[in-house]
Amino acid sequence: MKLASVIIPYFKKKKYIADTLNSVLNQTYNNLEVIIVYDDQQKSDLDYIKKLASLDTRIKLIINSTNIGAGRSRNLGIEKSKGIFLAFIDADDIWINTKINDQINFMQEKNINF
Repeated sequence: MKLASVIIPYFKKKKYIADTLNSVLNQTYNNLEVIIVYDDQQKSDLDYIKKLASLDTRIKLIINSTNIGAGRSRNLGIEKSKGIFLAFIDADDIWINTKINDQINFMQEKNINF
């Protein structure tokens, strides 16, 4: 099973991020690294995010020194990723538990390279 990197840009979504992370970590495809790119220079939620990140060794945290926006945070996550597959989720979204597996199977069955 090849590694999939899931990139989550984070900016002031404390109310939702735990549910987002749970939906990623509970995927049926579990060879994952989850990269949270913390993009809030005020750092008001940083302790909370660090606590969440400490709950699973698959979670990696990148902390931006200044706010660079979601797009550039995603690009930074790509640069730091190690996976063969990339997936993106916003900090206030959730996935069904077969999302990654379904997408990878579809790409492999159709011989699609993204």
